[in-house]
Amino acid sequence: MLRAGAGHPDADGASTSGTDIRQLYSTLNEYLQLETKFQPRLCLPTDGENGEVTTGARDGAAHVLRCLKVWFDLPADVLIGAINLFDRFLTKMKVRPCHVPCITVSCMNIAIDEYSEMTKQPRNVTVEELVSVSQSACTAGDVARMSRVIADKLALAQRCAVSAVSALHWARLLRALVLAAADSLGLRDLALPENELINLLEIAVCDAECVNARTSELALVLVFHQLEKHLVDRSRQAAEGAAPVSDDAYYLYEFAAQLQAHCNMTDASLLSTRTHVRAVLARYEARQAAPQRQRLVWRLSERTLKVLRPTDRLTSLLPTIEEQHFAVDSTPKRNRTGSVSSESEETSDWPRSPVLPVYCNN
Repeated sequence: MLRAGAGHPDADGASTSGTDIRQLYSTLNEYLQLETKFQPRLCLPTDGENGEVTTGARDGAAHVLRCLKVWFDLPADVLIGAINLFDRFLTKMKVRPCHVPCITVSCMNIAIDEYSEMTKQPRNVTVEELVSVSQSACTAGDVARMSRVIADKLALAQRCAVSAVSALHWARLLRALVLAAADSLGLRDLALPENELINLLEIAVCDAECVNARTSELALVLVFHQLEKHLVDRSRQAAEGAAPVSDDAYYLYEFAAQLQAHCNMTDASLLSTRTHVRAVLARYEARQAAPQRQRLVWRLSERTLKVLRPTDRLTSLLPTIEEQHFAVDSTPKRNRTGSVSSESEETSDWPRSPVLPVYCNN
């Protein structure tokens, strides 16, 4: 059992911290009751031989949603909500691959509306802007109609009094519980930055390998993955002469076991989620560490090529300058009698500068 005052509702701690922790556990129980309602159950094939949406198409849609989030500087609540809507819709409906782009933008459109309604702030991204930036080859009317279809199939209008509980809500709640437990243990310098946790969550939910994991298990694994990273960094700093890690920090793993029991998580299920999350994060870190060797390729259409200025006169060799040109000027003088069109001259093509451009093959 965790030591007294370590954050369990039955532990005897300070009155203020005990009240806060009891409030957090009250929210935890509410989330547990709503977890299955917003839990996707995807069963997508790897290869789309029968015209079905594959796991690759699902991951591609999730990354498009993340690009839209970055482009419009949207909060993480919108991205996580949009991915959750997309996965739940694919759980209930059999979708053709050609409809995936429109469904993707429609889920983002609904998520923006929900976040705007929750925060009581007007939305700052229009449907036309979503369609234009996403390049989904659909119109604003298509997105509006598809949004109504998604809202109808997921019964979004019937849950006006119940807000969706996503993995982001779970991550914030469990992080608050861990910090409260750490505070009761006297660990004032425990660093679990929320922005890093949200970044880890975005990486996980964009991968189909983690889509069917319980949102509570996914959040718990990510919070303690971040805690392990913090403890490893502190141990490395202690080896270099910094302050050592307090032994009380390791009591938080007992607190994790209590959270696991409170949420009815089995060891096998939690271990499976942890394995998937670590594999996804390892792949992401490997891609980040790999050097970018892809060259930028410009692909021009025939129509664009016709309006480009000709470059066939450009040369990579400098002309030889003969010495006698400096001694004797044999160039005949030319008297201007009027304006002459530059198009009639042989050297009228761009560039018109007397200095020839040189392109070096490095």
